[in-house]
Amino acid sequence: MNKAITLVLILLSSASGFSQVNRYVAYFSGKANANYPYSLNNPSAFLTEKALQRRSNQNISLDSTDLPVNPAYVQELNTLSDVYFTSRWINAALIQADESDLEAIENLSFVDSLTLVAKNDKLSFDKLEVEIPEEFEEPTSVNSNTVLQNAMLQVNAMHEEGIHGENMTIAVLDNGFRGVNEFKPFEHLWKENKIIAYKDFVDNSGNVFRSGDHGTSVFSTIAAKYQEDFIGVAYNANFILCMTEEVGSEDRVEEYNWLLGAEFADSLGADIINGSLGYNTFDISEHDYSYEDLDGESAVVSIAAKMASDKGMVVVVSAGNEGSNPPTSWRFITPPADADRILTVGSVNPDFNWSPFSSLGPTSDGRTKPDVSAMGFGTAVIRGGGSINSGNGTSFASPQIAGLAAGVWQSNPTWTNIEVIDAIKGASHKAHSPDTLIGHGVPFYTFAVDGRVLSTTDILSEKITVYPNPFKGEKLFLKIDNEISDPIYAKITNSEGKLILNETISVIDSNSVVEFELENIQEGLYFLSLQYANEIKVVKLVNFQ
Repeated sequence: MNKAITLVLILLSSASGFSQVNRYVAYFSGKANANYPYSLNNPSAFLTEKALQRRSNQNISLDSTDLPVNPAYVQELNTLSDVYFTSRWINAALIQADESDLEAIENLSFVDSLTLVAKNDKLSFDKLEVEIPEEFEEPTSVNSNTVLQNAMLQVNAMHEEGIHGENMTIAVLDNGFRGVNEFKPFEHLWKENKIIAYKDFVDNSGNVFRSGDHGTSVFSTIAAKYQEDFIGVAYNANFILCMTEEVGSEDRVEEYNWLLGAEFADSLGADIINGSLGYNTFDISEHDYSYEDLDGESAVVSIAAKMASDKGMVVVVSAGNEGSNPPTSWRFITPPADADRILTVGSVNPDFNWSPFSSLGPTSDGRTKPDVSAMGFGTAVIRGGGSINSGNGTSFASPQIAGLAAGVWQSNPTWTNIEVIDAIKGASHKAHSPDTLIGHGVPFYTFAVDGRVLSTTDILSEKITVYPNPFKGEKLFLKIDNEISDPIYAKITNSEGKLILNETISVIDSNSVVEFELENIQEGLYFLSLQYANEIKVVKLVNFQ
């Protein structure tokens, strides 16, 4: 090879090494200067009326974290990099910059620090059109339904009260929502203008419906509605959809995307955020978290979740799916599940028992996590390709609780976000003895909506046995092992929420047996609810003929 050509190739290769464009977060040293255009006295310039009303309802004061980044900083930073998003909460900007420009950026007077968040460029200013069809497609297959998962939370009772999430706003942060703008289970959302906003924080395309369908499945459990097969928990709420998770990589930038999505939701007045995402290891190993970091104050995304809560939103996140790993591997909850003042959701099987994949608590500072659980094993979900089938994961348990929170808050509009959270935890079937597997357990709508806190002593679990189960025919028995002074209220509902039996057991002696005669009962799944004072025991029953 000619020496001159060789030298040129070497120089080009060397130059390319210094022209790597990566993503960074530039933290600013302050916000205001003489020409700063924003003021806390005029918050409508940067927050919607609904966002301000949510704060007012809960007596939450505006502070400096509500003020936007100084536009002059962004303008000057744009001369050395491409600025895509800014964060009010942490006073920073997400940028793409050439490595050769980093020193000049760091030398800007208003730049406090620069953090590498991904060793590549992903963001673009090119926008993609979103198409909404005139005719939505039927599901490609229907192989599952929401009957059981809804029954476990008493969603049927919620819907019978006319509570479906009306006037509540739920933001969903995930990896994309492919199919949401195509298939009939989501059609009502478009026809009734229930999707009020969407935003792509991954590559800034403007189209969150083109790639990734984990978000589709998550979103479906809250929002989809298709005949009697699929009924989302709060299908009549308003929704904000944010694409924050990259497909095929795991970088710290996704935590910042989550933060940006939460800020976007806040600014539009969201009441509830669902994030079925978790972070503990990254493509850049130096960014990995350790168990000691699970203190709610170390991970970027956990700090963001706590800030969202501080702004008055109910934040609901999945615990993670690390529980089945060997003891030498990570088995714990994944950030932001360690954040305080939020609802971290684990998974249970249809029998109310812990799903072995569901991540474990506690946090490194000793707080009980998860907070509550829902059915994340065999959950009915809708995929991006249009099929209705089942899936496993705390990702699918979390949005069910987000929908439940919408119903509880809709019924109690004067409550604060923390009162909603406390009501849901207190109304769960293990509220008397929370653990690090399923937290306070599975919440029941009828208890949560009344703000009732279940007793700290699980008398019914110790003193009553239901048999046989499964049972055949029309007879069911309760054996009461110890004397109980107060009446027991027994209700049996089928999987659709229809009341089959409603009896009061008033005279109860030690070792007595109560017989229930269930006339014309059909083969299938039933739920027996036994209430004693402020305690409740729920038993899943199976009848076969």
